[in-house]
Amino acid sequence: MSLVKTSVTIPDDVLSEAKKISDNFSSLVTVALKEYLRRKNVEKAVASFGKWKGRDKASVEIVRELRKEEGRKYAKRSR
Repeated sequence: MSLVKTSVTIPDDVLSEAKKISDNFSSLVTVALKEYLRRKNVEKAVASFGKWKGRDKASVEIVRELRKEEGRKYAKRSR
């Protein structure tokens, strides 16, 4: 894993609270961002539930048809 140095602007009170929790601010921010991204990905997945309801065809059939469209090369799959 490569590391990138960056600069962020946060309120003083947030930084003070963070320093009370950990003396390694970079590690704390990394953990917090990973958790935030995990939650956002879960929210995105939950929001997509039911999107295929009410369609005439099964989702597998729709995906197969999309993959067969001219000019689309999905990892050179034929199905």
